[in-house]
Amino acid sequence: MSKTNETTTPAVIDTTVTKSLLNAFQDLGMFASPDVRPDTIELSPGVTAEFCVRELPDAEFRKLWADGDRAKLIAATICDADGKAIMSVEDAARLKPPVAAKFQDVALKHAGFGEKAAAAAEQAGNA
Repeated sequence: MSKTNETTTPAVIDTTVTKSLLNAFQDLGMFASPDVRPDTIELSPGVTAEFCVRELPDAEFRKLWADGDRAKLIAATICDADGKAIMSVEDAARLKPPVAAKFQDVALKHAGFGEKAAAAAEQAGNA
């Protein structure tokens, strides 16, 4: 049995569809925001710390998460109102474990993970 030579048309991406998909992703907040968001943690009963948090793009978050070093995650996400880090990795590594765990929870919440992220999404009407 012989095969016939069929010509196939190469696949063409419809840029209109692609562009509108990217616009939809932007409108739905699917990309990490360059803006910082305020947050707080309770250091002890009645004593809170106010700071800002920057969202990490997926590639940066995955690298930090894969390292398994909580101090690196804290240093990369906890910032001032201008988005500048307020702690070095070395500073974050010296935090007491309960405080570091609270900062990690905040970082994960702003990355969209954990119970706090689910509660925040539900409160915003996105659950």
